Amino acid sequence: MPIERQSRDPSSTLNRFLDKHLPHRVDITATWRTELQAAPWTPLSVSHGADDIGCALEMRIGLDVATRPAPWPLLSYLPIEDCAALLSAAGFEHTCVGSLPPSGTSDPMLMHWSRDHEHQPSSQDIRRALATCLDLVELQKFAHKRGDTIAVDERRSWFIAIVEQGRLSSNTEMLDALLHAWTGYLEHGRRVLRALGERAIIAPELAGGFGIADLVVGSTLIEIKMSAGVEKNIDQWLRQLLGYLLLDRHNALGVDTVAVYAAGQGLLLTRPVAEVLKSASVGPTPQLTTLREEFAVELRRELDAFEARRQRKRYSLS
Repeated sequence: MPIERQSRDPSSTLNRFLDKHLPHRVDITATWRTELQAAPWTPLSVSHGADDIGCALEMRIGLDVATRPAPWPLLSYLPIEDCAALLSAAGFEHTCVGSLPPSGTSDPMLMHWSRDHEHQPSSQDIRRALATCLDLVELQKFAHKRGDTIAVDERRSWFIAIVEQGRLSSNTEMLDALLHAWTGYLEHGRRVLRALGERAIIAPELAGGFGIADLVVGSTLIEIKMSAGVEKNIDQWLRQLLGYLLLDRHNALGVDTVAVYAAGQGLLLTRPVAEVLKSASVGPTPQLTTLREEFAVELRRELDAFEARRQRKRYSLS
């Protein structure tokens, strides 16, 4: 059971481990709930699709903070024109590599992209880019399941086939809510996220994909959440963040802070890892390295089973 699902299941290995070692998490979430009362933005209510809107916003924010387009495995499903238009609206431009001559390629997957800080997209380009992100949500599970086992040409054909059955972006209510959340990010969230540092890791995979976080900016691990019931879900979101933190056994991400970006409210809720360990633990503050080692032992069977399935799927044995 992947980390995101484990964070929802009270009987999961993750939740049992957290309840044993970091049981006093309520102080952290209580502080976050208080901060939410002074949130600078109010979300548009939607009849359905809040999770899909959140996924689309996650993609768009990732493109906003990254120095290079990411994640390519998902972007590779977009047809050439759609991909190029999305990257341009996100503030990227095709540039030559040093003094090398132009390659002549027109496929954005094969181009070298860099940040164009002077680019100002039109309102039409902004809406189109958000619509593309919303349509890509349909491909996320499919892309994760297939991985890199199919050619880019086939990926684009799958995108066309799937969205022809009905584009999420054709739902005006969802697209308007996404645009509203994006406006809130531009007015309130962008400055805060960019102040965290220049380093940005989009959709980092942990333990071979057993956990896939949203992003790391600077040394802050961030989950982007779009939900009408923010206060109700905030405990589960903290558990999810802690799951990713524990899963990073070798400290590859170099995280020292965890955060939830409440997209509907335009608010970043943060807490340093050292404070989390101190306030949530029983007795002496545990060492993160020790917790990670113990969690890896508790999770060993599940990790082995997950890796076995991944390898068999990769080599088409099952």
